[in-house]
Order: sequence, then structure tokens, then C-alpha cells
Amino acid sequence: MKLSQPLLFLALALVAISSHALEPWMPTDKEMASLPEFCKARFKEGSPEFKLWASTLGEDYGHTHHYCAGVNFLNRYYRARSKQDKRFNLNNARTNLQYMVTHAAPTYSLMPDVHLNLGEVYSLMNQLGQAITHFNKAIELDPRQPRAYNALSDYYVKTKQSAKALEIVTTGLQYNPDTKSLQRRYKELGGKLPYPEPIEPTPAVEVEAAKPEEPPTPSPSSVEPAASPTAVLPEPVEPIAEPRIGSPTNPYCRFCPD
Repeated sequence: MKLSQPLLFLALALVAISSHALEPWMPTDKEMASLPEFCKARFKEGSPEFKLWASTLGEDYGHTHHYCAGVNFLNRYYRARSKQDKRFNLNNARTNLQYMVTHAAPTYSLMPDVHLNLGEVYSLMNQLGQAITHFNKAIELDPRQPRAYNALSDYYVKTKQSAKALEIVTTGLQYNPDTKSLQRRYKELGGKLPYPEPIEPTPAVEVEAAKPEEPPTPSPSSVEPAASPTAVLPEPVEPIAEPRIGSPTNPYCRFCPD
């Protein structure tokens, strides 16, 4: 049986619909298994698990389903086969992660990972200036995550700035001394052993009040307020300068596995 011309066009259009149209916005059960526990709870609003994570992460937990969706769309990008599907998933990853930047507080505990994943998204889009900005922001918020250092160093290697790449890896190792991927890059870039001295977290200072054997009893007019102890803060992280981007076609390497 032959199809009429209108029916034939309709059939071809249905065949041409990309597979991404069949995927829901919300992660499937299989996809959810690869996401953090707080993501699973976020999609069960009102449940005991939701309430537990809301009390742990604070009021910005209400926005966190966009973070979870962004990470899931990035995962879908890597599984996709067609260019159309990859572009669709990458755009959705960017939209949801960017939502977190504009709606959640900069101090929210998930923001370092939000910027890290945004850096990956922009690098895959070949928008290298944006990628570098978000990798640097991720390091500024949390210097103890190696993936941003790896991505930045790989960029500088590709642009033949080996000295800058080694500088970044050295800083990364100071904060992440046991990370194999950073150790490998350090040696490949000509770093000298032993590895850089790690920067240890600054311990909290405990100030114990003096206990005289016979404390005096001063008159109210002679009492002066006691000086507050000075808190010892961790050494600030020097931000990594953003590179000059030559053109959108500059080579760039996304995250390499540990």
C-alpha cells in the first residue's frame, strides 16, 4: 500500500524526531542511580529524606534540582550519538547550571561543583574564556578539588604555555597532594621531586582563659572589656590569571580521568 504524499511527509517527520525528545527532563531511575543522594531526595519533595537534606544544605536546597538536572544533561551529552542530541543536552546542562549561579547564594556548599561543571560545559562548547572563568571560580571557592586544576593545566599545555601549566599543577598539588592525575602532570611538565610541600588546613586556635589563684575583685569603674582573640584564617588562594583566548577554534582538552 502506497502512502499519500501528506502521510509520507508526516512519517518522515516522525522518523526525523531526535531521540532526545523521548527523554524526560527529570532523570530516569537508572540515571538517578548515578547522581548524589541529595538529588534523589530533592525529587521527593516532602519526604523524610527531602527534609533531612533541606536541613543539612539550607534554604538553597530548593534550587538544587537544577544542579541535578544540569549534571544529568551533561551525562546524557556523553552518551548521545548524534550531534543534534549532544547539542540539545549541552544547552540544557548550561541552562540549568547557570540557573544555580543566578539563584543560589555564592556561599552555597554546592557552588564550587556548579562552577566546575559549567567550566566543563563551556569547554565542550569551545567557549574557552567562559570555561576558564568558571574553573578559576571553582578553585577560588574550593581549592581542594583537582579537576579544575587538571582542566586549566591541559588548556595551557595545548596552547604551548608549559610554564603556566606547571605553575597551576604545582598549586593544585599543594592543596591536593595525593591526587594521581596532578602528580602525573607534574612529572610530565618537568616538575622536580619531591612533590610540592602540601598546604595543610590551619587548625582552629583554642584560647584558654587565665586562671589566677586569687582573682582580684575590681571596682565596676576599673573594668575594661577583654580583647577578643584574633582568629587565624587559612592562607588565601591566589587566583589564576585568565588566559588570552586567540579564537574559538583554539584546542582545548576537557577533563582527563584520574
